[in-house]
Amino acid sequence: MTFEREKLWPPRGPKHFGSVCAAALVGLLMGLSGTSATAQDGAYDVVEFEGTVVPAREAEITPIVSGWLRHIAFAPGQIVEEGDVLFQFALPPAQYRLDLAEAQRDAAQAQLQEAIADVKRAEILKDRDVVSEVELEKNIALRDIASANLAAAEANVGLAGLGVMQMTQKAPFAGMMSAPMVRENGWQDVGDGDITMAIITQLDPIQVVGEVPYDIYAARQKMFPTDEDLIEGLALSIILPNGEVYPYEGKAVSGGYKFEEDSQKITVWVEFPNPDLLLRPGLKVGIQSKVKK
Repeated sequence: MTFEREKLWPPRGPKHFGSVCAAALVGLLMGLSGTSATAQDGAYDVVEFEGTVVPAREAEITPIVSGWLRHIAFAPGQIVEEGDVLFQFALPPAQYRLDLAEAQRDAAQAQLQEAIADVKRAEILKDRDVVSEVELEKNIALRDIASANLAAAEANVGLAGLGVMQMTQKAPFAGMMSAPMVRENGWQDVGDGDITMAIITQLDPIQVVGEVPYDIYAARQKMFPTDEDLIEGLALSIILPNGEVYPYEGKAVSGGYKFEEDSQKITVWVEFPNPDLLLRPGLKVGIQSKVKK
């Protein structure tokens, strides 16, 4: 099992910040340039600005139970698919608990069958006045107890099976692995506190984050009345550091709801497909924003 501490980019604000977010997105996507806010709107039809690539999603891989770590199944920087095995813990203790639970379940099943048979015999004998009503009721109660014991045994099998499953840590989604932060054949004790064994970073899709200064925010505020109009009204592309144009277009996903006190800028995010995994977190890129005619 995997504990995810996801770092979602971007954070989502309440709906009543929508108009500010839309204006912030417009400001960024129409250009972080030196053009004055009093310039004509046509000056912002095609603009470029700087951005930084960030992951849209990250997760910490952590153990849910204590155990011996027998095998690490990935290398630093390896691309994994959702469900790929990442860590394998020693199975015997958990497997023995499952075997014991299954044996107890089988015994409970047999006891229930015996109790059902006893009730049937008591009913026949009661009809013949061989046994009393009290004896029949006693057998019925024992049958119900046996049924409850079977249900408890089946639940214990489920818990023990979960323990076996937790001995294998799997990738929660497709992404790139960090270097392992633990060593093989080491004891991982969840009682010691948070144990991060690795971090997985989703690379497709990926996002670009930038900041909008107030003058651009104010100049573009009136251009698009809603988030939907903004998203549909702009064509977004990436200019790579070598000057090449990234082959996939992006989409505005969110804008900040407040200005940073020091910089007086609003942070916004744009999301791009990244099927070839060319874009990596930390890469500085240019964003070209074009108003659709």
